[in-house]
Amino acid sequence: MGELKQHQPPMTIDEQVENLKSIGLIVENEEYAKKILNDISYFRLVKAYSLNLKPKNGNYKDEVTFEQIVELYLFNANFRQKIFPEI
Repeated sequence: MGELKQHQPPMTIDEQVENLKSIGLIVENEEYAKKILNDISYFRLVKAYSLNLKPKNGNYKDEVTFEQIVELYLFNANFRQKIFPEI
């Protein structure tokens, strides 16, 4: 049997914000970012909605902001709410 995958230890909200900044994401309002990350999981928001905004294991492309990722998430959530009843 193969080796078990080692999981990273969980990060606090403050550590999540610092991690995002360390890989080049612009966080214009840290308090807003903390509130959002407290409501929406880091994985669901950041990992899913920034796939094309940075190379795998790389830094974010220039000028990408946390707020833009949140806007993508909210657009998708609203779009799903409108489209699902129709399908």
